[in-house]
Amino acid sequence: MAKVRIQEVRKLLLPVETVVDAILELDRSHGGTLANATLTEVRVETGTDSGLSLLIAQGSGTAATTLEKRFTLAAIAAAAIHYCFRARIPLPRQATKSIEVTREGFQLTIQTVTEVLRLHGDVPKVSHIERTAVPGPTHEAVGDAALYDPTATDTSTATASETAGQGDSRATAAA
Repeated sequence: MAKVRIQEVRKLLLPVETVVDAILELDRSHGGTLANATLTEVRVETGTDSGLSLLIAQGSGTAATTLEKRFTLAAIAAAAIHYCFRARIPLPRQATKSIEVTREGFQLTIQTVTEVLRLHGDVPKVSHIERTAVPGPTHEAVGDAALYDPTATDTSTATASETAGQGDSRATAAA
């Protein structure tokens, strides 16, 4: 039986603060000590070797040392995926994931392709046409009323104004 494809593309915009939290959380969960250090500077690096650098101070007083920890885009993506898992933000495991630097911070893109069984025969040639809006009354529908098609010739569907006197202002289908 033939299948049809459904492609999903999600984009998560992660501010720099969220990415820093994600890196610190991943480091902490693997026994690292970054979360115990003092963060002194964050650098977002663009170009051919994009990434993120954290300048941290470990220790106190004269014994304090400043270190620079650099994270590649792959490491940032791993931290972001771990962070989403911990925050219960669903990410499909089989999806293709990519990350890039944006002006707002970082963008994690998740792409999946699902194939489902076709429920109909072959689709004939598809043509695209442009329609212009016809002047006239506009209808704004909410909830189930959004399913009402005012151009349909079926008379079994009542409009919201027809059912308003019946105690329910939503459009309903007549039995």
